[in-house]
Amino acid sequence: MNYLLIENETLVGVCDYEPNIGNDNIQIIKYSGNIPKERILYLDGKIVDSNNFVYLNGKYVKNTKAVASILENNKTARNYLTDTDWLVIRHRDQLDLKLETSLNNEQYIDLLNKRQEARKQVVEYDW
Repeated sequence: MNYLLIENETLVGVCDYEPNIGNDNIQIIKYSGNIPKERILYLDGKIVDSNNFVYLNGKYVKNTKAVASILENNKTARNYLTDTDWLVIRHRDQLDLKLETSLNNEQYIDLLNKRQEARKQVVEYDW
């Protein structure tokens, strides 16, 4: 038997003993389901398995194919930005040192445009 501690419709704790909370504003829900307590999520008044949800843009959403696609695009875009950081840094360093650049101006502008497109693909989210 688990006990879910709910405050303002938010799960604030799970314990395997009946808590003695006094007159706090915490609601206690008895739960004897089959979701391990590490994965319990209380969402919209229901107890759900957190493995089926992702925290995206400040709220939990069902992990659907569309959400998975957004997250994969996000990962791809972030990886591209990380993988090309060194090209931008090298180009700027070469300019500052008045050296011949490895990229010509057209290649550099193309790189910056592709990086800007990648930034548009990035979804800000919290884990």
